[in-house]
Amino acid sequence: MKHPELLLVPTFMLTDYFLTLAGAIQMEKKYGDHFKTEHYELNPLWQKNVAHKKWFNPKHLLLTTFVTLILLFMTQYGEISENFVKGALGCLIVFLGMVIGRHFCNLMIFRYMINRPDEISGCVTMTHDLVLRISLYQYSVVIVPLSLIAFFSPDPFVIGAMLAGVLMIMTHIEWISKRREKRELSGQQDAGNGNSNV
Repeated sequence: MKHPELLLVPTFMLTDYFLTLAGAIQMEKKYGDHFKTEHYELNPLWQKNVAHKKWFNPKHLLLTTFVTLILLFMTQYGEISENFVKGALGCLIVFLGMVIGRHFCNLMIFRYMINRPDEISGCVTMTHDLVLRISLYQYSVVIVPLSLIAFFSPDPFVIGAMLAGVLMIMTHIEWISKRREKRELSGQQDAGNGNSNV
């Protein structure tokens, strides 16, 4: 195998999903008493499965298999430049690495609050839009160091890693935009049905 590191991609994809479920369960033990949100999972594709704590998700397994097969074909048999392959692997591995790092961060916060329940009181309700914005701004922190590393060490893998940060930001912006469109469409339908509060 030319690029054994590509096996990190399916490993990280599966780890991401299972850590999401672990986080959703841990959140309910204490954190969820103080921070109320519409969804724990940010990705609309997996929100229902995570909400129902489905450990077996055929769609996610199919996606993981599909991505792995594409990477295997691309690296083993494809007529694609080595720099492109390294850049693509850098993007995917670092993108998934950021997500897994975020899961570990969440799990540590949840565990801390479970062990020290007297250190927090009160309750905050956050819209999913606010949760997405907070996540967007937190991931934005990664762009600066990744851009600096790519500037001073322009290796294809590193450039791919920087693009992973950009892709993460763009993904969040897309989710926020789709929610805004859905809200506006719902508002137009309510107005058309005579349900406007104006």
